Formats: sequence, structure tokens, C-alpha cells
Amino acid sequence: MRQLFIYLLLVSASSVYAADEDARIGLTLDQAIVNVLEHNPQLIAADFEAKAAAARIRAARLTPAFQTSIEFENFGGSGILSGTDILESTLSLSKVLELGDKAKLRGDVAQNEAMILHNEQYAMRLDLLADTTRRFLQIVADQERLVIEQDSLELAERTHDFVELRVKAGKLPNVELERSRIVLAKKKLELEHARHTLTTSRLKLATLWGDTQTQFSTADADLFNIEQAEPFETLVRLLERNPDLVRFATESRLAETRVQLASSRKKADIEIAGGVRHFNLTDDTGLVMSLKIPFGNKSRAAPKVEEAEMTSLRNPYKLEQRRLELYATLFEVHQELIHAIEAESTYRKTIIPLAESTLKDYEKGYAAGRYSLLELNVAQRILLDSKREHIIAAADYHRYRIEIDRLTGAGLATGAEP
Repeated sequence: MRQLFIYLLLVSASSVYAADEDARIGLTLDQAIVNVLEHNPQLIAADFEAKAAAARIRAARLTPAFQTSIEFENFGGSGILSGTDILESTLSLSKVLELGDKAKLRGDVAQNEAMILHNEQYAMRLDLLADTTRRFLQIVADQERLVIEQDSLELAERTHDFVELRVKAGKLPNVELERSRIVLAKKKLELEHARHTLTTSRLKLATLWGDTQTQFSTADADLFNIEQAEPFETLVRLLERNPDLVRFATESRLAETRVQLASSRKKADIEIAGGVRHFNLTDDTGLVMSLKIPFGNKSRAAPKVEEAEMTSLRNPYKLEQRRLELYATLFEVHQELIHAIEAESTYRKTIIPLAESTLKDYEKGYAAGRYSLLELNVAQRILLDSKREHIIAAADYHRYRIEIDRLTGAGLATGAEP
């Protein structure tokens, strides 16, 4: 079974972060998932919901309770009935005897409803852990973007030094130096914004396990650890583990059980009662017994049976429709994954090396007076934009991996079952 987002679990050797190595507190995806599984409020609430469902199953399987009653007759009236001389009092015990195994069927319905709740909670856990992985990924991507903004500032500072030398040499007007200072100030603002964005991303991840302050400084993973996509046919075979399809299968079993429960109502329940009657007039006692059997149960149960049967017949078509929707979504995501792999490879192997080589040539040419400042700035922007787009392509790859794992119901990176 493929593990959810295992591709980000390797510690990054390429990421650079401003914090001192000794003071850096790293967080792996595995640690983040464990934190969520142990401390997320939604998961804690789900445990109580599961216990409540277990109690509902026990309650549904109970048969009707015994009832006791006391009855007084022939007193407080007129004439010979004005007193209590001929009072008759009856103490009885009664119970409804359910036929058709109704208690067991009610329990089966409650159990299948609990299974649906379990499936929903399983889907919720997958969604939550996928969200954890996305937020972890966002931190990793923001760390790489921070590196790009640091590079951008260094390029701006180097350009500013070039311009300053040429202005002092009288080869450029002083206005070019002022423009360079403006660009430098903007780059510092962009770097500060990147730091704030990274801080926000870390906090968003920490809130998933109930923290309002981050206890880590970096997310340890390699954004550019890219592997080839699995064949689409392999993923299709895994699609049956999708929580939606599992839930539909459980709903089908629930619908069948509801048909059986509705059919059991065709058999009338019998209420039997027995007790002792006391006669004040003679101070004698006697036994009493009664039996109640309702009529017309078959006709009354027929609409409920028909409703349950129609619901049961509907479910296979809903299941097939959802399967087709998931198939189409999986195909689309798989295609996007392949494109992201190709894009990341092209930026890494071709575009960025060419942009770096081109920038070196423009820097030498600008220092020698062969190129203008505008041409140098364009070369810098091409390199920086290419690195940013490289980050986007790598992040897209991992996002599509997450979505495929979610669609196929993949296991967790920790190996723990939800």
C-alpha cells in the first residue's frame, strides 16, 4: 500500500533557512501526523461519537420492558358503590412479545448505521491528514520561496554595487543609482513579506493539533524529491478503497437490513398480561389474564416495506455514478501529475541552468559596458521567475500525489490505521 505523501518524508539537504543550525527545531511530516492523530479536537470528538454509536446499538437490541399496573374498580360512586365495600383491585404484569426477530434487526440497523459513521470518520481522518500534508507542503514551499527572495535581494544588492561603480565612474547618470535604491528597498519588503507568509503557514499547521504557537522553526522535507507516476491502471484498481465507495457498500447493507426490519412489522406483536384481582366484598382473590393481538399489520407495514425496497434498489446506481465520477477525477489528477513531473524536470535540467548561464554573461557584459541595466534586470527576472515556477511545479507534483492518495484511500505515512 502506498503511503500518503511519503515523497516528502526525506530530510531536505537543499533547503536553506535563515535560522542558526544549532537553534533550528525541525518538524517532519511523520511527526506532524502523529501530533494531529493524538491531539486534534475533531478526532477526539469522533471517539465520543463512536462510543455513542455503540450505546445506540445496545439500546436498539433491547426488547420491550415489563410493565406493572394497578387498577381499581367499583368505588366512589353512588348507592352501593359509594364506598369501597365492593372495591375490586387488580395488580398485573404485562409485556409485549415481539415476533419476527425485531430486536435483532433493530440492532443490525443500528450496527450498519454505526458502520456508516465509522466510514465517515475514516474519510474525515483521511481528509484531515491530507490537509495536514498540504499545510506541511505549504511550509516547505514557503521555505523555498524565502530562499528565492533572499537570492533576489542578493542580486539586487550586487546590481546596486555595479550601478554605483558606474555612476562614480561617470558612465551612468545619478538617477540610475536612485532607481537601483528603489528596487533594493522593494526587494527587502518582498523578503520581509516572505518571512511573514512562512510564519503564517507554520501557525496554520500547528493549529491542527491545538497549538496557538509554533514549537518548530522548519519543516524538514525535500520539495524536489520527485518520482515517476504510477500507471493509471494500477491506481484504478486501488480506487475501490475510496471512502465514498466503501460508504456506499455499507449503505447497501443498511438498506437491505431496513427491508428486513420493515418486513418484520408484518408480524403482529402480542401483548400478554397477568395478575391478581382482589374483591373487597368477599375478601377473595382471583387470577386475571389478557392477550392483545392487533389486526391489519401486513397492510400497515406494506408502505414501509416498499419504501425500504426502493431505497435498496436505488443504491447500486448511486454507487456506479460515484465510481464514474471518481474515475474521471482520478484520470484528470493523474494527467496533471504527469505534467507536473515533466515541468519540474524541464525547469531543473534546462530552463534554470540556461537562465543562470545567461545571467552570468549579462553581468560580465554589463560590467564591461556591453549591456544596459534594463537587459541585466530582465536576465535576473527570468532566472528568479524560473526558480519560482520550479517551486510551483514541484509543489503541484506533491499536491497531486496527495489527491491521488486521498482518492485511492491510501494508508498513512506513519503506518497507523485511522
